Amino acid sequence: MIRKYLFSEELGRNIIWVMLSGFFLKIGAKENLLGQIIMPEDHYLFNLDDNNLDQKYKNFKHLHYIFFDGATEFLNDQRFKKIDRKINIYYVGRLNSFWKNIDNSQPLFSSNENIESNIKEIKKKFPIFFKKYFLKCFLTSLINFKEINLSINHIFGKKKFVYYGYIKPSVTLLAEYEKQLGIKNFNYDIFFQKTNSIEELKIKIKQICDLKNSSIKSLDSKKYPYLNEFLLFMIRNLICNIIKDKENFLIFDGLGGYKNFNAYEMFFGNQHTYIDLGSKVGFDKIYPRNVLLRFFGRHTERFNLEENFFTNDEKNSYLHLYESIIYFLNKLNIKI
Repeated sequence: MIRKYLFSEELGRNIIWVMLSGFFLKIGAKENLLGQIIMPEDHYLFNLDDNNLDQKYKNFKHLHYIFFDGATEFLNDQRFKKIDRKINIYYVGRLNSFWKNIDNSQPLFSSNENIESNIKEIKKKFPIFFKKYFLKCFLTSLINFKEINLSINHIFGKKKFVYYGYIKPSVTLLAEYEKQLGIKNFNYDIFFQKTNSIEELKIKIKQICDLKNSSIKSLDSKKYPYLNEFLLFMIRNLICNIIKDKENFLIFDGLGGYKNFNAYEMFFGNQHTYIDLGSKVGFDKIYPRNVLLRFFGRHTERFNLEENFFTNDEKNSYLHLYESIIYFLNKLNIKI
């Protein structure tokens, strides 16, 4: 409870993502002397963490709801389903084939804006909020020392290519994908194993594309968000298992938050190059981790995959994914 006020997180723990998106700037929000966000009159943002529906939303005209975990979160959010008013929806996890059918929906982060310029304007508008956020970053840096070896390596170690994130899906999440997609007999374990040659890489990419196209033909379109997430997870694992044992690489799986190491909100580690594998829920050019890396001015190498990978036929999907992975590995000076 105390942290909500200490860090201006009354609206949710990940409010920094919303702040850096420019959302509060666009709707004309302000901050008070304590750095708390004051919404404009008649505007209401649903709490980012609360699962219960506070009925006071009915007293406001302009309602705002944010989905950080893409279309599958939208499909499963029971609180959202209870709201009986027109809502402005903002999402992370671009998947146009899905969101184009959802009224009043738009990406939380615009891909057409100058992020660095926006961040300067946002910091100027909300100075007290950011002073409190930097306090949070200082405390995060200290808390990370519970992973003592990882912290020492990250802070004092020589320059590396680093990635800290959710890599291998949990057993529970894999079971959900199997349930939604009917892929219980699909051998996805191969994507959790090392790839030793170009030929093996080509085989694995073909399996991903075969699964994608056969599933699109057999599944109801409402299941596409689950398919998209599953494929992005498999691609992430495919890449990580190529690079994780290379010299000067540090790849850490946070196990979906169960073994989290929040290097992205630390004050240290600027000597490293941060690997950006993109959003795990869609094809966003800009998303929370990406904007945090920009906010702290860190050097990155980005893996880029366009949405036409998901919508193209098998041949063109294969070419796009293969060329994207090879181009990314070349940027990292990795040969297989």
